[in-house]
Amino acid sequence: MLLPALRTICNRVRYHYLYPHAAIHPMATVSTNVLVGNSARIECAVIVADSSLAENVLLGASCNVQSSIIGVQTTIYSNCCLHKVTCENNVTLYHYGKFSEVSIGRYTYIANQALIGMTEIGRFCSIGPGLICGYGDHPADFASTSPVFFSTGNQCGVSFAEKNLFEERKQIKIGHDVWIGARVFVRDGVKVGNGAIIAAGSVVVKDVPSYAIVGGVPAKIIRYRFSEEIITKLLDLQWWEWSEESLRSAQPYISQSNILDFIEFASQRNS
Repeated sequence: MLLPALRTICNRVRYHYLYPHAAIHPMATVSTNVLVGNSARIECAVIVADSSLAENVLLGASCNVQSSIIGVQTTIYSNCCLHKVTCENNVTLYHYGKFSEVSIGRYTYIANQALIGMTEIGRFCSIGPGLICGYGDHPADFASTSPVFFSTGNQCGVSFAEKNLFEERKQIKIGHDVWIGARVFVRDGVKVGNGAIIAAGSVVVKDVPSYAIVGGVPAKIIRYRFSEEIITKLLDLQWWEWSEESLRSAQPYISQSNILDFIEFASQRNS
């Protein structure tokens, strides 16, 4: 009883000295090599090491953040694990997510229980619960699919291979303004284009074109959101690169069904 109480007191003093403008629970573990911005909030039982937390960051209870860079006004809810993750500003990661070697663009949220590795995620993405992507592939044309025979990763504690004989991990790229429904699986190496929609429960095993709506097992193109001409114009605009001020002024044109009004507004803005 005495040691935990003493540790709590020591942490309270140390965190107040090292991070005077942050609210850090004394039961959290924050390494001295962590950069913590103003008004950051770290709740109990959190572990943070080799990372940078910008202003107004919230880390919920029982998070583990290692070797990561977290942008301004980002919220990471309880029981999330992050390793080598980069978040731009205004990102929200909901409960029980696991992220490794992932980059996430601004104004993107990822719902509960995501398992994401080796993935680049763009800006303004809306990702439903239970997304699985970036957790490796197996050969279908070898005599065995077991990594014991083709990988030096020792997944089973041993390997019969002296070198890697199959590319198990491939980078996944999810574009900007992508909406992914609940319980979606994305295979390694897949590229999802800007503005695409992936229906709930889909298994995505090949690239998804920009502004396509796909669904099914395996996922197939259902239709495109707009005509080819409009898609080309939207891709040329790259509105996801605009400043916050420009996006706020564009909001009335973005949030209505006449896409031509938005394109006209954007054209006048760029002229």
